[in-house]
Amino acid sequence: MNPRNLRSPLALPSRRAFLGLGAAGLSAPLLASCAGGANTGDSELGQVDFNAPAKYADREMNIVMWSATGGHNGDVLQELVTKFNDSQEDIYAEVQFQGGYEESGPKLTAALQAGSVPDIMMFADTWWARFLLNDVLEPLDDYFDDEFNGSNYVETLYNEGVVNGSTYWLSYGRSTPLMYYNKDVFAEAGLPDRGPETWDELREWGPALREVQAAGKPIGVHAFNPSDDWPFMAMIWQFGGRISEGLDIQIDQQGAVDAGNWAQEFIFEDEFGYLSQSPTTDFGAGVVATTVGSTASLRGIYEEADFEVGAAFLPSQVTTGVPTGGNGWSLLKGVPQERKDAAFEVLKFLGSPENAAAWTLGTGYLPVVTEAVNEPELADVLAEDPNFSAAADQLEISEPTDAVRTFVTDSTSTIISGIQEILSAQSTDVQSTFDGVADSLRDGAEQIQDSYEQWYG
Repeated sequence: MNPRNLRSPLALPSRRAFLGLGAAGLSAPLLASCAGGANTGDSELGQVDFNAPAKYADREMNIVMWSATGGHNGDVLQELVTKFNDSQEDIYAEVQFQGGYEESGPKLTAALQAGSVPDIMMFADTWWARFLLNDVLEPLDDYFDDEFNGSNYVETLYNEGVVNGSTYWLSYGRSTPLMYYNKDVFAEAGLPDRGPETWDELREWGPALREVQAAGKPIGVHAFNPSDDWPFMAMIWQFGGRISEGLDIQIDQQGAVDAGNWAQEFIFEDEFGYLSQSPTTDFGAGVVATTVGSTASLRGIYEEADFEVGAAFLPSQVTTGVPTGGNGWSLLKGVPQERKDAAFEVLKFLGSPENAAAWTLGTGYLPVVTEAVNEPELADVLAEDPNFSAAADQLEISEPTDAVRTFVTDSTSTIISGIQEILSAQSTDVQSTFDGVADSLRDGAEQIQDSYEQWYG
């Protein structure tokens, strides 16, 4: 799959495909009568409620942004939007946190059905295309100008939001997985100050790492995440497999099975690995020597760790494998034009090099705007901290997620269940478990196969 291909691997053409997915995992399918661009144009979408503070109450336009990022990252976003509000006197933008991706997506479905929506929507990379299929997303290309357009963005990330030459999703909080390692433990174990180049090299290092004590016990070599299929998908890629190639389900084929068998042996035969409900928390606490976590985990790890942290490219095995993840912004097609124009001004502001750099510095997400890396503070951090620059450098070998995770209903939970089974018990047969996962995924894929073949047949 070529991430520079302007025909996104996540794109499918028809509303039939969306409804065939049962709204692709949403709580209810959208209705054509209230789906913005899917309607006949007789009505426009209203706006959800907002509460403008007195200092912004007389603005000409009010814009509502639905966000799926809370906590510290939500605070950083709010600071930037407040900066936008204070930078001009015409538009008030209000950020409304709607919960994580699995909560905010269904809320937008309900809002579309009710006919009152936000003006800007934050979608995960595995969610935005579900709404594209129902023709509710606004193409953004006509809003670009000479100063702000797709060429401002890192090409591999920008192109994930492009379908048939039109842009529907602008990358924002983007990440890749990284291999985190405890430099102090590695030094005590007599190992090189670098991440393992392959998974087999990590296994070779296991005995030396187990000689190091943490809280009076041998330190864990590697913590696996049983509740997220994203890092394990990367491992499947590294062992030469895929979860799917397009909608061709491949999790039951050799590469994926090899990855599962390797991880199972690493946990139960070698006793080097274990399942952790929060691998990065365990890593920050110093009880495990390595783990795989998001680029955006680095800031939190720094806050937790009392040791020197290392961040490296993901290990390879048969080949490399680095999936992208994270979120971006879309506008909605059925919103009145003056609101869409004002909403894009907010996106343009967030996409300036200065503000994109502030977002990266505040959250740890990748710099998605190319010139952001030349902003002095971010440039200094990238030059001084190799952990911070590792993720940006690793983008060169990254790819979008396997398409089945986007389009097949409950695919992520199905894959996670299989991963949990094989990594929780040595007696679980990897091949038969992944056979069952593949059967479930194929059942879902068959519902949209006709539409898919219209694009890729």
